[in-house]
Amino acid sequence: MKTETEVFGVNYERFSLGIQLQKFVKEFGIHTVCELPAHGCKATPSLYSLDFARAGVMVTLVNGVKESLKYYRKLGIENNVELTECDDIAHTCFENDTFDFVWNFAFIPTYNDKSSLLNEMIRISKRHVSLFSVNKRNIGFPLHRFAHWRTKIPWSHGDIQFNSPSHLKNFLQLHGLKNVRTGVVDCPVWPDSIGFRDIRLHRSGITFDNVDWHVPYVDYLKNDKFPPWFRYVYFIEKLPIPLFIKYVYAHIVFVVGEK
Repeated sequence: MKTETEVFGVNYERFSLGIQLQKFVKEFGIHTVCELPAHGCKATPSLYSLDFARAGVMVTLVNGVKESLKYYRKLGIENNVELTECDDIAHTCFENDTFDFVWNFAFIPTYNDKSSLLNEMIRISKRHVSLFSVNKRNIGFPLHRFAHWRTKIPWSHGDIQFNSPSHLKNFLQLHGLKNVRTGVVDCPVWPDSIGFRDIRLHRSGITFDNVDWHVPYVDYLKNDKFPPWFRYVYFIEKLPIPLFIKYVYAHIVFVVGEK
């Protein structure tokens, strides 16, 4: 097994994402969450809902990776998470209106039958559905596209329309969700991945199955000690700047709507 340590940008992403998820818990009164599916995006799988579990929410990870449960155990929140296997994530075994909040992270662009998946997310949600995606409006996105073209490594990140905040919003609205709003997380001062790390992982043949991931973010939580620069960057991230400007440097966009 190769060992891969999540880089500083991924750790800051988890930090910023975690703050947003805990805001959702308070704003929406969330008690149950389903991450459908609970994969990873060039990072440790099944950890994007970690901060839901830290907030005391019961989290169901669909097609999650059992190995990643060790991180929940390390933080003493293993009782707040369960894994469920589904052969077809667009047709799960859950009953209607099972979860308060159903979501996924950086997955929808790569899934073939996007409408069926969203319909299933809506069916099993009591109220809120959310999609998080890499932001194509970030200045690093076209550089990442160029890196794939230059190295002749096929684009592996799906339909780039679903990296657009406006397209994602329309997608939710077309499926009957109301009060759809967009937002951003992970907005540091450097551009989103311009492709160097991604190309290295491709060339190394790294997948979720052949890597032993090290997650510094979990260590920071365990020790209750974050790198000081996290706070400085997050302060800049939360400045009251118009959203259309933030799109230029935001790494991740999200949409959330109500049934």
